[in-house]
Amino acid sequence: MKKVIILLFLGFWLQANAQAQHETLFNNARVKGGFAAPIVEIGINNQISTSVGGGGGLVIGSAFVGGYGMGSVDFNKLFEDGDVKVAEIGHGGFWLGGTFRPHKVIHLYGSTRIGWGGLDIELENDVQDVDRIFVFTPELGVELNVTRWFRVAGTAGYRLVNGSNETRGYSDEDFSGWFTGLTFRIGWFGSRRW
Repeated sequence: MKKVIILLFLGFWLQANAQAQHETLFNNARVKGGFAAPIVEIGINNQISTSVGGGGGLVIGSAFVGGYGMGSVDFNKLFEDGDVKVAEIGHGGFWLGGTFRPHKVIHLYGSTRIGWGGLDIELENDVQDVDRIFVFTPELGVELNVTRWFRVAGTAGYRLVNGSNETRGYSDEDFSGWFTGLTFRIGWFGSRRW
């Protein structure tokens, strides 16, 4: 009888220790899927150009983490106000975001793109100026679940650019501003509820 009690006690002790795990920040974070996404940004208030690009990410719960790349070549305000012949901007970096209640057909969507890149300005007198820039782009909107593997997000956001050479007659504000965006996410989102 003594051996049975010792074995039962030992069994309970092993089971209790096996279930007692340390909690961590990412304890419940499990990759549920991944996606690729074409992205379009259209400037609203200060004639910032339309930007196009894309990105991809891993879906972790209702959040995602990944990377992106964007570029644009049409800055009307600069061409009207100065002697600019060519204006190009390109940037890429980290893309973080998430959704609220992603199993609903229409739900909240938000993301932030944090990147670095270059600003290439060519003036009429053949002077070329290439600047290294930092770009921060938060956005918020709604997303529509079209199918299990295809989602469309309509957003509004602000693109903040820092690092342009202001001695040439343009500034960070010429490339920063409010925009509306469309993101087409294609992939697997781990949802079985709809």
